[in-house]
Amino acid sequence: MKLRTIVAISTLFLLSTVARAGIMADLNSMFMSNSTAPGTFTARDRVVIHAGGYSMRTPIHNVNVVAFDPPRLNAGCGGVDLYGGSFSFINGAELIAIFRSVASNAAGLAFKAAIKVISPSLDSLMTEFQTMLQNMNNLAKNSCSLAHLIVDKAERALSDSTDGDGAVGSTAKGIFTDLAAGLKEFNTNAAQYLRKQGEVNPRVGNQVVKAIVSSGSSSVLGVIGLANIDGSADDSSNPNSLNNKVLLSLLGYEIAGIPCRSFNGAGVEDTTSNQSTNNIPRVSCRGGATITLEDFVTGGGPGSSRPDYPLHLYTCLDPTGTAPSSGGFDPQICSQIRVTDFNYQGIEGWINSMLFGSPDDTGVDPASIVGIINSGTSGQFTTAQLQFLHQANYPIIALLQKTSNPEARKSMARRMRVGIRNCVAAQLGSALYRGAAAVGNNNSYVLTDEAKHNIERLRNDFLQRQQSCDHDRSVLEIAQMLNQAAILNGFTNR
Repeated sequence: MKLRTIVAISTLFLLSTVARAGIMADLNSMFMSNSTAPGTFTARDRVVIHAGGYSMRTPIHNVNVVAFDPPRLNAGCGGVDLYGGSFSFINGAELIAIFRSVASNAAGLAFKAAIKVISPSLDSLMTEFQTMLQNMNNLAKNSCSLAHLIVDKAERALSDSTDGDGAVGSTAKGIFTDLAAGLKEFNTNAAQYLRKQGEVNPRVGNQVVKAIVSSGSSSVLGVIGLANIDGSADDSSNPNSLNNKVLLSLLGYEIAGIPCRSFNGAGVEDTTSNQSTNNIPRVSCRGGATITLEDFVTGGGPGSSRPDYPLHLYTCLDPTGTAPSSGGFDPQICSQIRVTDFNYQGIEGWINSMLFGSPDDTGVDPASIVGIINSGTSGQFTTAQLQFLHQANYPIIALLQKTSNPEARKSMARRMRVGIRNCVAAQLGSALYRGAAAVGNNNSYVLTDEAKHNIERLRNDFLQRQQSCDHDRSVLEIAQMLNQAAILNGFTNR
């Protein structure tokens, strides 16, 4: 009997659902209310008292009192669309209906106001939940906007060149007489069109280089052993100054929306990425980071512990870009990039050269710090050696003078250089990270996701070196070793 009852109720429910399906569109325009009477009933283990309820639904009208659709022209590679526009305004009968709708909706607004007075926290929760649902609905509905969020940046830059700021700006500046003239030049000579619109379109080109130069962040890289090691003058406005090249090589680059070229270390041009088969030139060039903090620790090239493996930096073949010739303002610097060798002794090579006189520790040069102490002329350090002693922030001289044994001094210097390397690397990493993190300051250029990832990786590398420096125990171990040696010598002399 119970089973038949359940089946019957389910059938009626399904039929009711089908019956309502045809009138769902009309419910939104109807004034509806429902109420339940209060009452009590007794269950097996409790008595239930319910106070009843009341709900009301009022129609909502969406209306524009005045609607205006402006004329527009859309031109592309497939043709031209021209629309003359339209204008409309509401009639009197509809306006009266709107006022009636406003009056009926006022009840709901009064209820919301009452909730806010009685319980502000509940009102805030209701508003937050409503906003969340609205955002979810918008995301589900606006699939076109969602697609634009995930579209490839290079494709977006090219679209901006032909149908965005580039097209509008070049027309406004008089580079092209109108959009149709720009379209005609794009169809006949795409490379020339893209170069011209680039003069008024800062959203295309090499965003990373433009951000580095505009921020001036390379000025913080004045760390001993790095700044101007190539003998050049530091100029934060020059993309090819050493510190700017270091930042670019740490972050990587991407050029999009204008003609570009990239070359490897052998001078061979990369022509495999985004090369079109029609008259559109290559408009997307990119390169990942070529160096890390660890590369600055080990070094590379002649004078380092890896003489056959130089480091690699990016160099702009057009650091000043092309002077705007059509009335624009953006020269689009560094649209041509080449990988070049960079010989750097590294922090390890620098420490060995100061302590022992060569990038390795196979011997002790009499002119090195250990060699000078062995000779007993510790007052004859060079300016570079004095700078090293200050930068290392270690009691190198005091510890080495605790023994007169040359081999013991060499062993102590080898033990100390591990801690010195970590602490100097932490100082260098701090400067590199601060410079890289400041690239986005004072400008509106957009860094690539890869550049942001490389900044975070640099931060992690720097913090690891800092932690190793903070927990270094080499000085304590050397002091204990000297103390034990002194105790043994005391017993031997008895």
